Amino acid sequence: MVKTVIMANLHVILATTLDGYIAGEGGSLDWIIMGDDRGKYMVEALDHADTLMLGRKSYQSFMGFRPLADDPNASPVERTIGQRFNAMRKVVYSESLETAEWEGTEIYRDIVPAEVERLKAQSEKGVRLDGSISIVQQLTRMGLIDEYQLMVHPVALARGRPLFDERVDLELTNSERLSSGVVVLTYRPARSN
Repeated sequence: MVKTVIMANLHVILATTLDGYIAGEGGSLDWIIMGDDRGKYMVEALDHADTLMLGRKSYQSFMGFRPLADDPNASPVERTIGQRFNAMRKVVYSESLETAEWEGTEIYRDIVPAEVERLKAQSEKGVRLDGSISIVQQLTRMGLIDEYQLMVHPVALARGRPLFDERVDLELTNSERLSSGVVVLTYRPARSN
Protein backbone atom coordinates (compact mmCIF):
# COMPACT_ATOMS: atom_id res chain seq x y z
CA MET A 1 0.00 0.00 0.00
CA VAL A 2 1.36 3.42 -0.98
CA LYS A 3 1.40 6.01 1.78
CA THR A 4 -0.17 9.29 0.70
CA VAL A 5 1.80 12.35 1.74
CA ILE A 6 -0.46 15.24 2.65
CA MET A 7 1.30 18.54 2.32
CA ALA A 8 0.71 21.36 4.72
CA ASN A 9 -0.36 24.75 3.52
CA LEU A 10 2.23 27.49 2.85
CA HIS A 11 0.50 30.71 3.79
CA VAL A 12 1.58 34.32 3.76
CA ILE A 13 0.44 36.78 6.42
CA LEU A 14 1.04 40.41 5.51
CA ALA A 15 -0.22 43.86 6.39
CA THR A 16 -1.07 45.85 3.29
CA THR A 17 -2.66 49.15 2.39
CA LEU A 18 -5.91 49.46 0.46
CA ASP A 19 -3.89 50.20 -2.68
CA GLY A 20 -1.64 47.16 -2.28
CA TYR A 21 1.55 48.45 -0.67
CA ILE A 22 3.33 46.58 2.13
CA ALA A 23 5.54 49.53 3.02
CA GLY A 24 5.58 53.23 2.29
CA GLU A 25 8.43 55.15 0.74
CA GLY A 26 11.66 54.46 2.58
CA GLY A 27 10.10 51.33 4.11
CA SER A 28 7.77 53.24 6.45
CA LEU A 29 5.24 51.18 8.39
CA ASP A 30 3.67 54.03 10.36
CA TRP A 31 0.30 53.25 8.76
CA ILE A 32 -0.04 49.83 10.44
CA ILE A 33 -2.80 49.78 13.05
CA MET A 34 -1.81 47.82 16.12
CA GLY A 35 -4.38 46.87 18.71
CA ASP A 36 -5.94 44.11 20.76
CA ASP A 37 -7.96 42.62 17.91
CA ARG A 38 -4.93 42.47 15.62
CA GLY A 39 -2.87 40.85 18.39
CA LYS A 40 -5.65 38.32 19.01
CA TYR A 41 -5.82 37.53 15.29
CA MET A 42 -2.03 37.08 15.11
CA VAL A 43 -2.06 34.67 18.07
CA GLU A 44 -4.95 32.65 16.61
CA ALA A 45 -3.16 32.47 13.25
CA LEU A 46 -0.22 30.78 14.98
CA ASP A 47 -2.44 27.73 15.55
CA HIS A 48 -2.14 26.98 11.83
CA ALA A 49 1.64 26.72 11.54
CA ASP A 50 4.56 24.89 13.08
CA THR A 51 7.16 26.26 10.65
CA LEU A 52 8.08 29.93 10.29
CA MET A 53 9.64 31.00 6.96
CA LEU A 54 11.47 34.33 6.77
CA GLY A 55 14.03 36.34 4.83
CA ARG A 56 17.12 37.60 6.67
CA LYS A 57 15.81 41.07 7.56
CA SER A 58 12.50 39.72 8.85
CA TYR A 59 14.34 36.99 10.76
CA GLN A 60 16.53 39.56 12.50
CA SER A 61 13.47 41.67 13.29
CA PHE A 62 11.42 38.71 14.55
CA MET A 63 14.26 37.68 16.87
CA GLY A 64 12.98 40.52 19.04
CA PHE A 65 10.14 38.17 20.05
CA ARG A 66 12.62 35.56 21.34
CA PRO A 67 13.24 37.10 24.81
CA LEU A 68 9.60 38.17 25.21
CA ALA A 69 8.53 34.57 25.86
CA ASP A 70 9.73 34.85 29.47
CA ASP A 71 9.58 38.62 29.97
CA PRO A 72 7.19 39.50 32.83
CA ASN A 73 7.00 43.08 31.47
CA ALA A 74 5.81 41.95 28.02
CA SER A 75 2.11 41.88 27.25
CA PRO A 76 0.33 38.49 27.26
CA VAL A 77 0.12 38.65 23.45
CA GLU A 78 3.85 39.36 23.12
CA ARG A 79 4.70 36.51 25.50
CA THR A 80 2.46 34.09 23.61
CA ILE A 81 3.91 35.08 20.23
CA GLY A 82 7.44 34.79 21.64
CA GLN A 83 6.73 31.33 23.06
CA ARG A 84 5.13 30.11 19.83
CA PHE A 85 7.89 31.50 17.59
CA ASN A 86 10.57 29.99 19.87
CA ALA A 87 8.93 26.56 19.58
CA MET A 88 8.55 26.69 15.79
CA ARG A 89 10.93 25.38 13.19
CA LYS A 90 12.42 28.46 11.53
CA VAL A 91 13.60 28.55 7.92
CA VAL A 92 15.59 31.60 6.83
CA TYR A 93 16.52 32.43 3.24
CA SER A 94 19.72 34.44 3.21
CA GLU A 95 22.89 34.69 1.18
CA SER A 96 24.73 36.56 3.94
CA LEU A 97 23.60 35.10 7.29
CA GLU A 98 26.43 32.86 8.49
CA THR A 99 24.99 31.43 11.69
CA ALA A 100 21.58 31.32 13.32
CA GLU A 101 21.39 32.44 16.94
CA TRP A 102 17.73 31.49 17.36
CA GLU A 103 17.27 27.84 18.30
CA GLY A 104 15.41 25.72 15.74
CA THR A 105 16.64 27.80 12.77
CA GLU A 106 17.86 26.45 9.45
CA ILE A 107 19.54 28.69 6.85
CA TYR A 108 18.91 28.18 3.14
CA ARG A 109 20.84 30.09 0.48
CA ASP A 110 18.39 29.70 -2.41
CA ILE A 111 14.72 28.95 -2.86
CA VAL A 112 14.51 25.51 -4.43
CA PRO A 113 10.93 24.41 -5.21
CA ALA A 114 11.59 20.77 -4.25
CA GLU A 115 12.95 21.89 -0.85
CA VAL A 116 9.89 24.09 -0.25
CA GLU A 117 7.62 21.15 -1.09
CA ARG A 118 9.66 19.00 1.33
CA LEU A 119 9.22 21.60 4.09
CA LYS A 120 5.46 21.58 3.45
CA ALA A 121 5.39 17.77 3.55
CA GLN A 122 7.32 17.71 6.85
CA SER A 123 4.98 20.22 8.50
CA GLU A 124 1.97 18.93 10.44
CA LYS A 125 0.15 22.27 10.82
CA GLY A 126 1.45 24.56 8.09
CA VAL A 127 4.25 26.81 6.98
CA ARG A 128 3.82 30.51 7.75
CA LEU A 129 5.68 33.14 5.74
CA ASP A 130 5.76 36.51 7.48
CA GLY A 131 7.03 39.74 5.96
CA SER A 132 9.95 39.05 3.63
CA ILE A 133 8.38 40.55 0.52
CA SER A 134 11.17 39.46 -1.83
CA ILE A 135 10.64 35.85 -0.65
CA VAL A 136 6.87 36.24 -1.10
CA GLN A 137 7.34 37.51 -4.64
CA GLN A 138 9.77 34.71 -5.57
CA LEU A 139 7.50 32.00 -4.14
CA THR A 140 4.51 33.58 -5.89
CA ARG A 141 6.30 33.41 -9.24
CA MET A 142 7.11 29.74 -8.53
CA GLY A 143 3.47 28.97 -7.68
CA LEU A 144 4.38 27.68 -4.21
CA ILE A 145 2.11 29.82 -2.01
CA ASP A 146 -1.19 28.18 -1.12
CA GLU A 147 -2.85 31.06 0.68
CA TYR A 148 -2.49 34.82 1.18
CA GLN A 149 -3.88 36.29 4.42
CA LEU A 150 -3.83 40.03 3.83
CA MET A 151 -4.57 42.43 6.68
CA VAL A 152 -5.82 45.36 4.63
CA HIS A 153 -5.50 48.64 6.53
CA PRO A 154 -7.85 51.55 5.80
CA VAL A 155 -5.20 53.75 4.22
CA ALA A 156 -3.94 54.42 0.69
CA LEU A 157 -0.32 55.51 0.22
CA ALA A 158 -0.23 56.08 -3.55
CA ARG A 159 3.38 54.90 -3.62
CA GLY A 160 5.69 52.58 -1.77
CA ARG A 161 6.70 48.93 -2.03
CA PRO A 162 4.01 46.87 -3.75
CA LEU A 163 2.93 43.45 -2.55
CA PHE A 164 2.94 41.96 -6.04
CA ASP A 165 5.39 42.69 -8.85
CA GLU A 166 3.41 40.89 -11.55
CA ARG A 167 -0.17 39.81 -12.26
CA VAL A 168 -1.55 37.20 -9.85
CA ASP A 169 -5.08 35.80 -10.20
CA LEU A 170 -6.63 35.00 -6.83
CA GLU A 171 -9.88 33.66 -5.37
CA LEU A 172 -11.30 35.13 -2.16
CA THR A 173 -11.97 32.38 0.38
CA ASN A 174 -12.71 34.39 3.53
CA SER A 175 -13.04 37.91 4.89
CA GLU A 176 -13.07 39.15 8.47
CA ARG A 177 -13.45 42.72 9.70
CA LEU A 178 -11.53 43.61 12.84
CA SER A 179 -12.84 46.32 15.18
CA SER A 180 -9.86 48.53 14.27
CA GLY A 181 -11.13 48.83 10.69
CA VAL A 182 -8.56 46.37 9.36
CA VAL A 183 -10.11 43.76 7.07
CA VAL A 184 -8.42 40.37 6.80
CA LEU A 185 -8.90 39.00 3.29
CA THR A 186 -7.86 35.42 2.63
CA TYR A 187 -7.11 34.41 -0.95
CA ARG A 188 -5.81 31.33 -2.69
CA PRO A 189 -4.34 31.21 -6.17
CA ALA A 190 -7.12 30.99 -8.75
CA ARG A 191 -7.51 27.62 -10.38
CA SER A 192 -7.11 27.74 -14.13
CA ASN A 193 -10.04 26.36 -16.10
